[in-house]
Amino acid sequence: MSTQHVSSMTGSGSPSRYAADHATIDRIQARLVTVPLGAARGGSGATQLQLVHLTVTDSDGAEGTGFTFSLGSGAEAVLAMLEAVHAPAVAALPLWQWDRTWYHLRASTHRLGTGVTQLATSAIDIAVWDLRARRAGLALHRLLGSRRDTIPIYGSGRATHAMSADELVAGAQAYVDEGYTAIKLRAGFHSPARDVARTAAVRDAVGPDITIMIDCNQRLDLATAQWLAVRLADLDVHWLEEPLPAGDIDGHRALAGRSPVPLAVGEHLLGLAAFVPYAGTASVFQPDAPLTGGVSEFLRIAALAEAHGVAISPHFLPEFHVQLAAASTTTTWVEHFPLLDDLLTDVLHPHDGVVDVPATPGHGMAWNEDALARYITGRLDTGRAA
Repeated sequence: MSTQHVSSMTGSGSPSRYAADHATIDRIQARLVTVPLGAARGGSGATQLQLVHLTVTDSDGAEGTGFTFSLGSGAEAVLAMLEAVHAPAVAALPLWQWDRTWYHLRASTHRLGTGVTQLATSAIDIAVWDLRARRAGLALHRLLGSRRDTIPIYGSGRATHAMSADELVAGAQAYVDEGYTAIKLRAGFHSPARDVARTAAVRDAVGPDITIMIDCNQRLDLATAQWLAVRLADLDVHWLEEPLPAGDIDGHRALAGRSPVPLAVGEHLLGLAAFVPYAGTASVFQPDAPLTGGVSEFLRIAALAEAHGVAISPHFLPEFHVQLAAASTTTTWVEHFPLLDDLLTDVLHPHDGVVDVPATPGHGMAWNEDALARYITGRLDTGRAA
């Protein structure tokens, strides 16, 4: 790695070594990894994960990794987008020029909409930021401007619609026994009255001091959401997540004006512009960086949240999102959901309701290469730039 560095200022006001470096992007490698999940996970009911795992190598041989994903199928389209549009756009690109290229890619793919294009951009963006942090010898949150060393974490992976009330209670109690102070349940699949009864059973079991969130996975209509919110308020529910389809902005506004429970949205919103209409409506933004535009766009969404007094609680992927949560002033929680555990050699270890932010250089995700190789169903390798 080159030892020629020129200092610049990062978000934390501390010197960094990468910004004026001569290093260029030399190679893009991507693997489509299709992983069977077995039983349906969470509220989405997904039984398959498709991960696009991307490695950026610079002209000094340093590497950074990024990723995006699909719960289900269709990630082949992301691999095709990377090959046709994104990889050519960054071939031989100086690392310091990525920030403007992010916007160039958005402009050049605007007529294609978000979705696949945003996912491809997210994967490269995460890899570039990982590479920058590694070159600087800093954990990503330190490079971005760290605000804290621990983040509260809530348990989210032990509640599905298929579980009985007794099973929900057992899952919730297991989280409490492990030191968690907050848990998330699901609603919207059963009748509203049954969902209230299931939530009440958990509240009775865990007591008044445990925070409970409810995720509806976009399954309700406005009238049902209004009815449910009133009953859930009586159970001291902390937020009502995605009660309506993400595109129903007017419905969320109407609900926010009547709901005694704060609304949380964001896991299906791609890009800053999609969050703007929810400022003043939702109390919690839940951006998913590997989908919504990477580290770069997450930071812009966090700034929007801060300006409007909205909390940030990233969706899924705590091993990665904990870095961004630590750099956001309004972060309240990260979500513990075991989606990528089988593809990592190390995972976070919550304690006393919080998780420590890793200090290793880069974004801190330790990929299990053997596990990734086992599930590869597609590849992209640009080789060395001409």
